[in-house]
Amino acid sequence: MRINYVLLFCVIIAITPSAIVEVNNSRWLKQVDKNVPRLLMDITESIRSGMPMVRALEVATKRDFGPISRNLETALVNFNFTSDFDGSLKWFGESLVRPSGKRTATILIEAYKSGGRMLDVLDTSINMFTHLDEYRQEKESTINPYILLVYASTLIFLFIGWVLISQFLGPIAKMSINTPGIPNIVGNMLSINFYKSIVFWAAVVEGIIGGLVAGKITNSRLLSGLYHSVLLLLTTYGFYVVFLP
Repeated sequence: MRINYVLLFCVIIAITPSAIVEVNNSRWLKQVDKNVPRLLMDITESIRSGMPMVRALEVATKRDFGPISRNLETALVNFNFTSDFDGSLKWFGESLVRPSGKRTATILIEAYKSGGRMLDVLDTSINMFTHLDEYRQEKESTINPYILLVYASTLIFLFIGWVLISQFLGPIAKMSINTPGIPNIVGNMLSINFYKSIVFWAAVVEGIIGGLVAGKITNSRLLSGLYHSVLLLLTTYGFYVVFLP
């Protein structure tokens, strides 16, 4: 089992850097989706107060819209050098990666071209993004119980493994060794640690796959579940150390 624990920690160490990167990426992308409606609202209010579009964008860069602010500032610097408003905002949309970022860039370009109907275009876009954000929050609240189900299934599997090893195979092995006249069903064939290792690695596989499934459920990306996989693997290790030493 010591070798099993060492191999498990090698697996954890191997996937932890990717898990950290994926967690940061997921947070960054969620901040983009969250701040897009706020950015459009701020720009709309500035234009409604009498500012031209470019000046409203410059004012928006001075406020905190998460990862959007820095990319928007870079896009405006590029616009000041090239006078290419469409190209600068298209780069801005691409730099945000998320579809909401690309839609925002397209909306700002079309609003800039629409002249007197600029506020109508922006107001309609704000309503659309607000509804999308509400849907996203409702979706997250709906799928959270399924994440708990992944953790619960791993704990149930570990409990079943504990019952199998400590309450069934373990007593049979001891009885067959210590009781004369009873065939040694387990002891002479394989060590109890062999069966413990089988259940252990089955739990490890379930932890990895369960974490990936959790990532697919929450962010529609398997790799974003590596964070859950690491937690499930640590849970498996802790369970074995405490209950199946």
